[in-house]
Amino acid sequence: MSNAPSTNALAYPSDREALRAELRTLEQTPGVAKPDPILTVDRIERRFGGMTAVDVDHLQVQRGAITALIGPNGAGKTTFFNLLTGFDHPSNAASLVGSSEGKASWSFEGRQLGRTNATKVARAGMIRTFQLTKALNRMTVLENMLIGANDQPGENMFVGLVKPLWAKRERENVERAEDLLRKFKLHEKRDDMAGGLSGGQKKLLEMARALMTNPSMIMLDEPMAGVNPALTQSLLDHIQMLRDEGTTVLFVEHDMHMVRHISDWVVVMAQGKIIAEGLPEEVMTSSAVVDAYLGAHHDRDLGDDDVLTTGVIRAIATEAAEELAQEISEESR
Repeated sequence: MSNAPSTNALAYPSDREALRAELRTLEQTPGVAKPDPILTVDRIERRFGGMTAVDVDHLQVQRGAITALIGPNGAGKTTFFNLLTGFDHPSNAASLVGSSEGKASWSFEGRQLGRTNATKVARAGMIRTFQLTKALNRMTVLENMLIGANDQPGENMFVGLVKPLWAKRERENVERAEDLLRKFKLHEKRDDMAGGLSGGQKKLLEMARALMTNPSMIMLDEPMAGVNPALTQSLLDHIQMLRDEGTTVLFVEHDMHMVRHISDWVVVMAQGKIIAEGLPEEVMTSSAVVDAYLGAHHDRDLGDDDVLTTGVIRAIATEAAEELAQEISEESR
């Protein structure tokens, strides 16, 4: 399939349903080509001693869509994020000399990022958030927002001595920060210390701060982790808002209801590899995917209320205990 942008993809986000309809025509197989990929990854590996944490042969992320990256704990999802965004380096990284055959390669917006650090990745338009929020607690909410802005001439030691050279840009940054804080319902907290925010509010702040750079794609690592249920819907709405405004979203999440509700496409990792890709409603009933989460308990829908909760864990533990008791009983006969 050609990687040239399609008419439907270019119409996004004004016609999101057209994009979803186009995604429905794709083969639901790992590494399938997308109509208009913003990110393309090839042969990326990360090994820690004798353990392979990431071994992704090929992946494309569709521009303008919400793509969920799911998988059991230890699947390599966060390590994969770290590699793509320059916070870690692949074990098979390409060198400056020698053949690049078999070496890791990934590109964003057509630009190769294989030997690029985290700062340059962010400047290229690919921003990520973390499982644990990185708010600077002893700075105000507004100050946290302003440090996320790029292209600030006042950061230059010599330019900073002449206020007219940076004052206009500073005003623009403050206006953008306040606009984003209003969108994320944090404007009333603008002068509060970030350390006083709740966990959910810190997640919102981190997401809002990431948008100060006007990224083409935002990568969210477990945005719902540790969030009060009262703020969950607000976070969901804001992620959808990002997509509706044309930002590509790639996120890691364990909440399968959230994945099913907002995702346009789902990628599944297990043991460092991509084992499945497809539409949310199809992927979650795939036997390979369910087995990766629940083993032999593949008769369960990953969207069920009690899947991946303590209820399922207890049910599995009870069943295992019953099987063990039966084995002991048979051996004692």
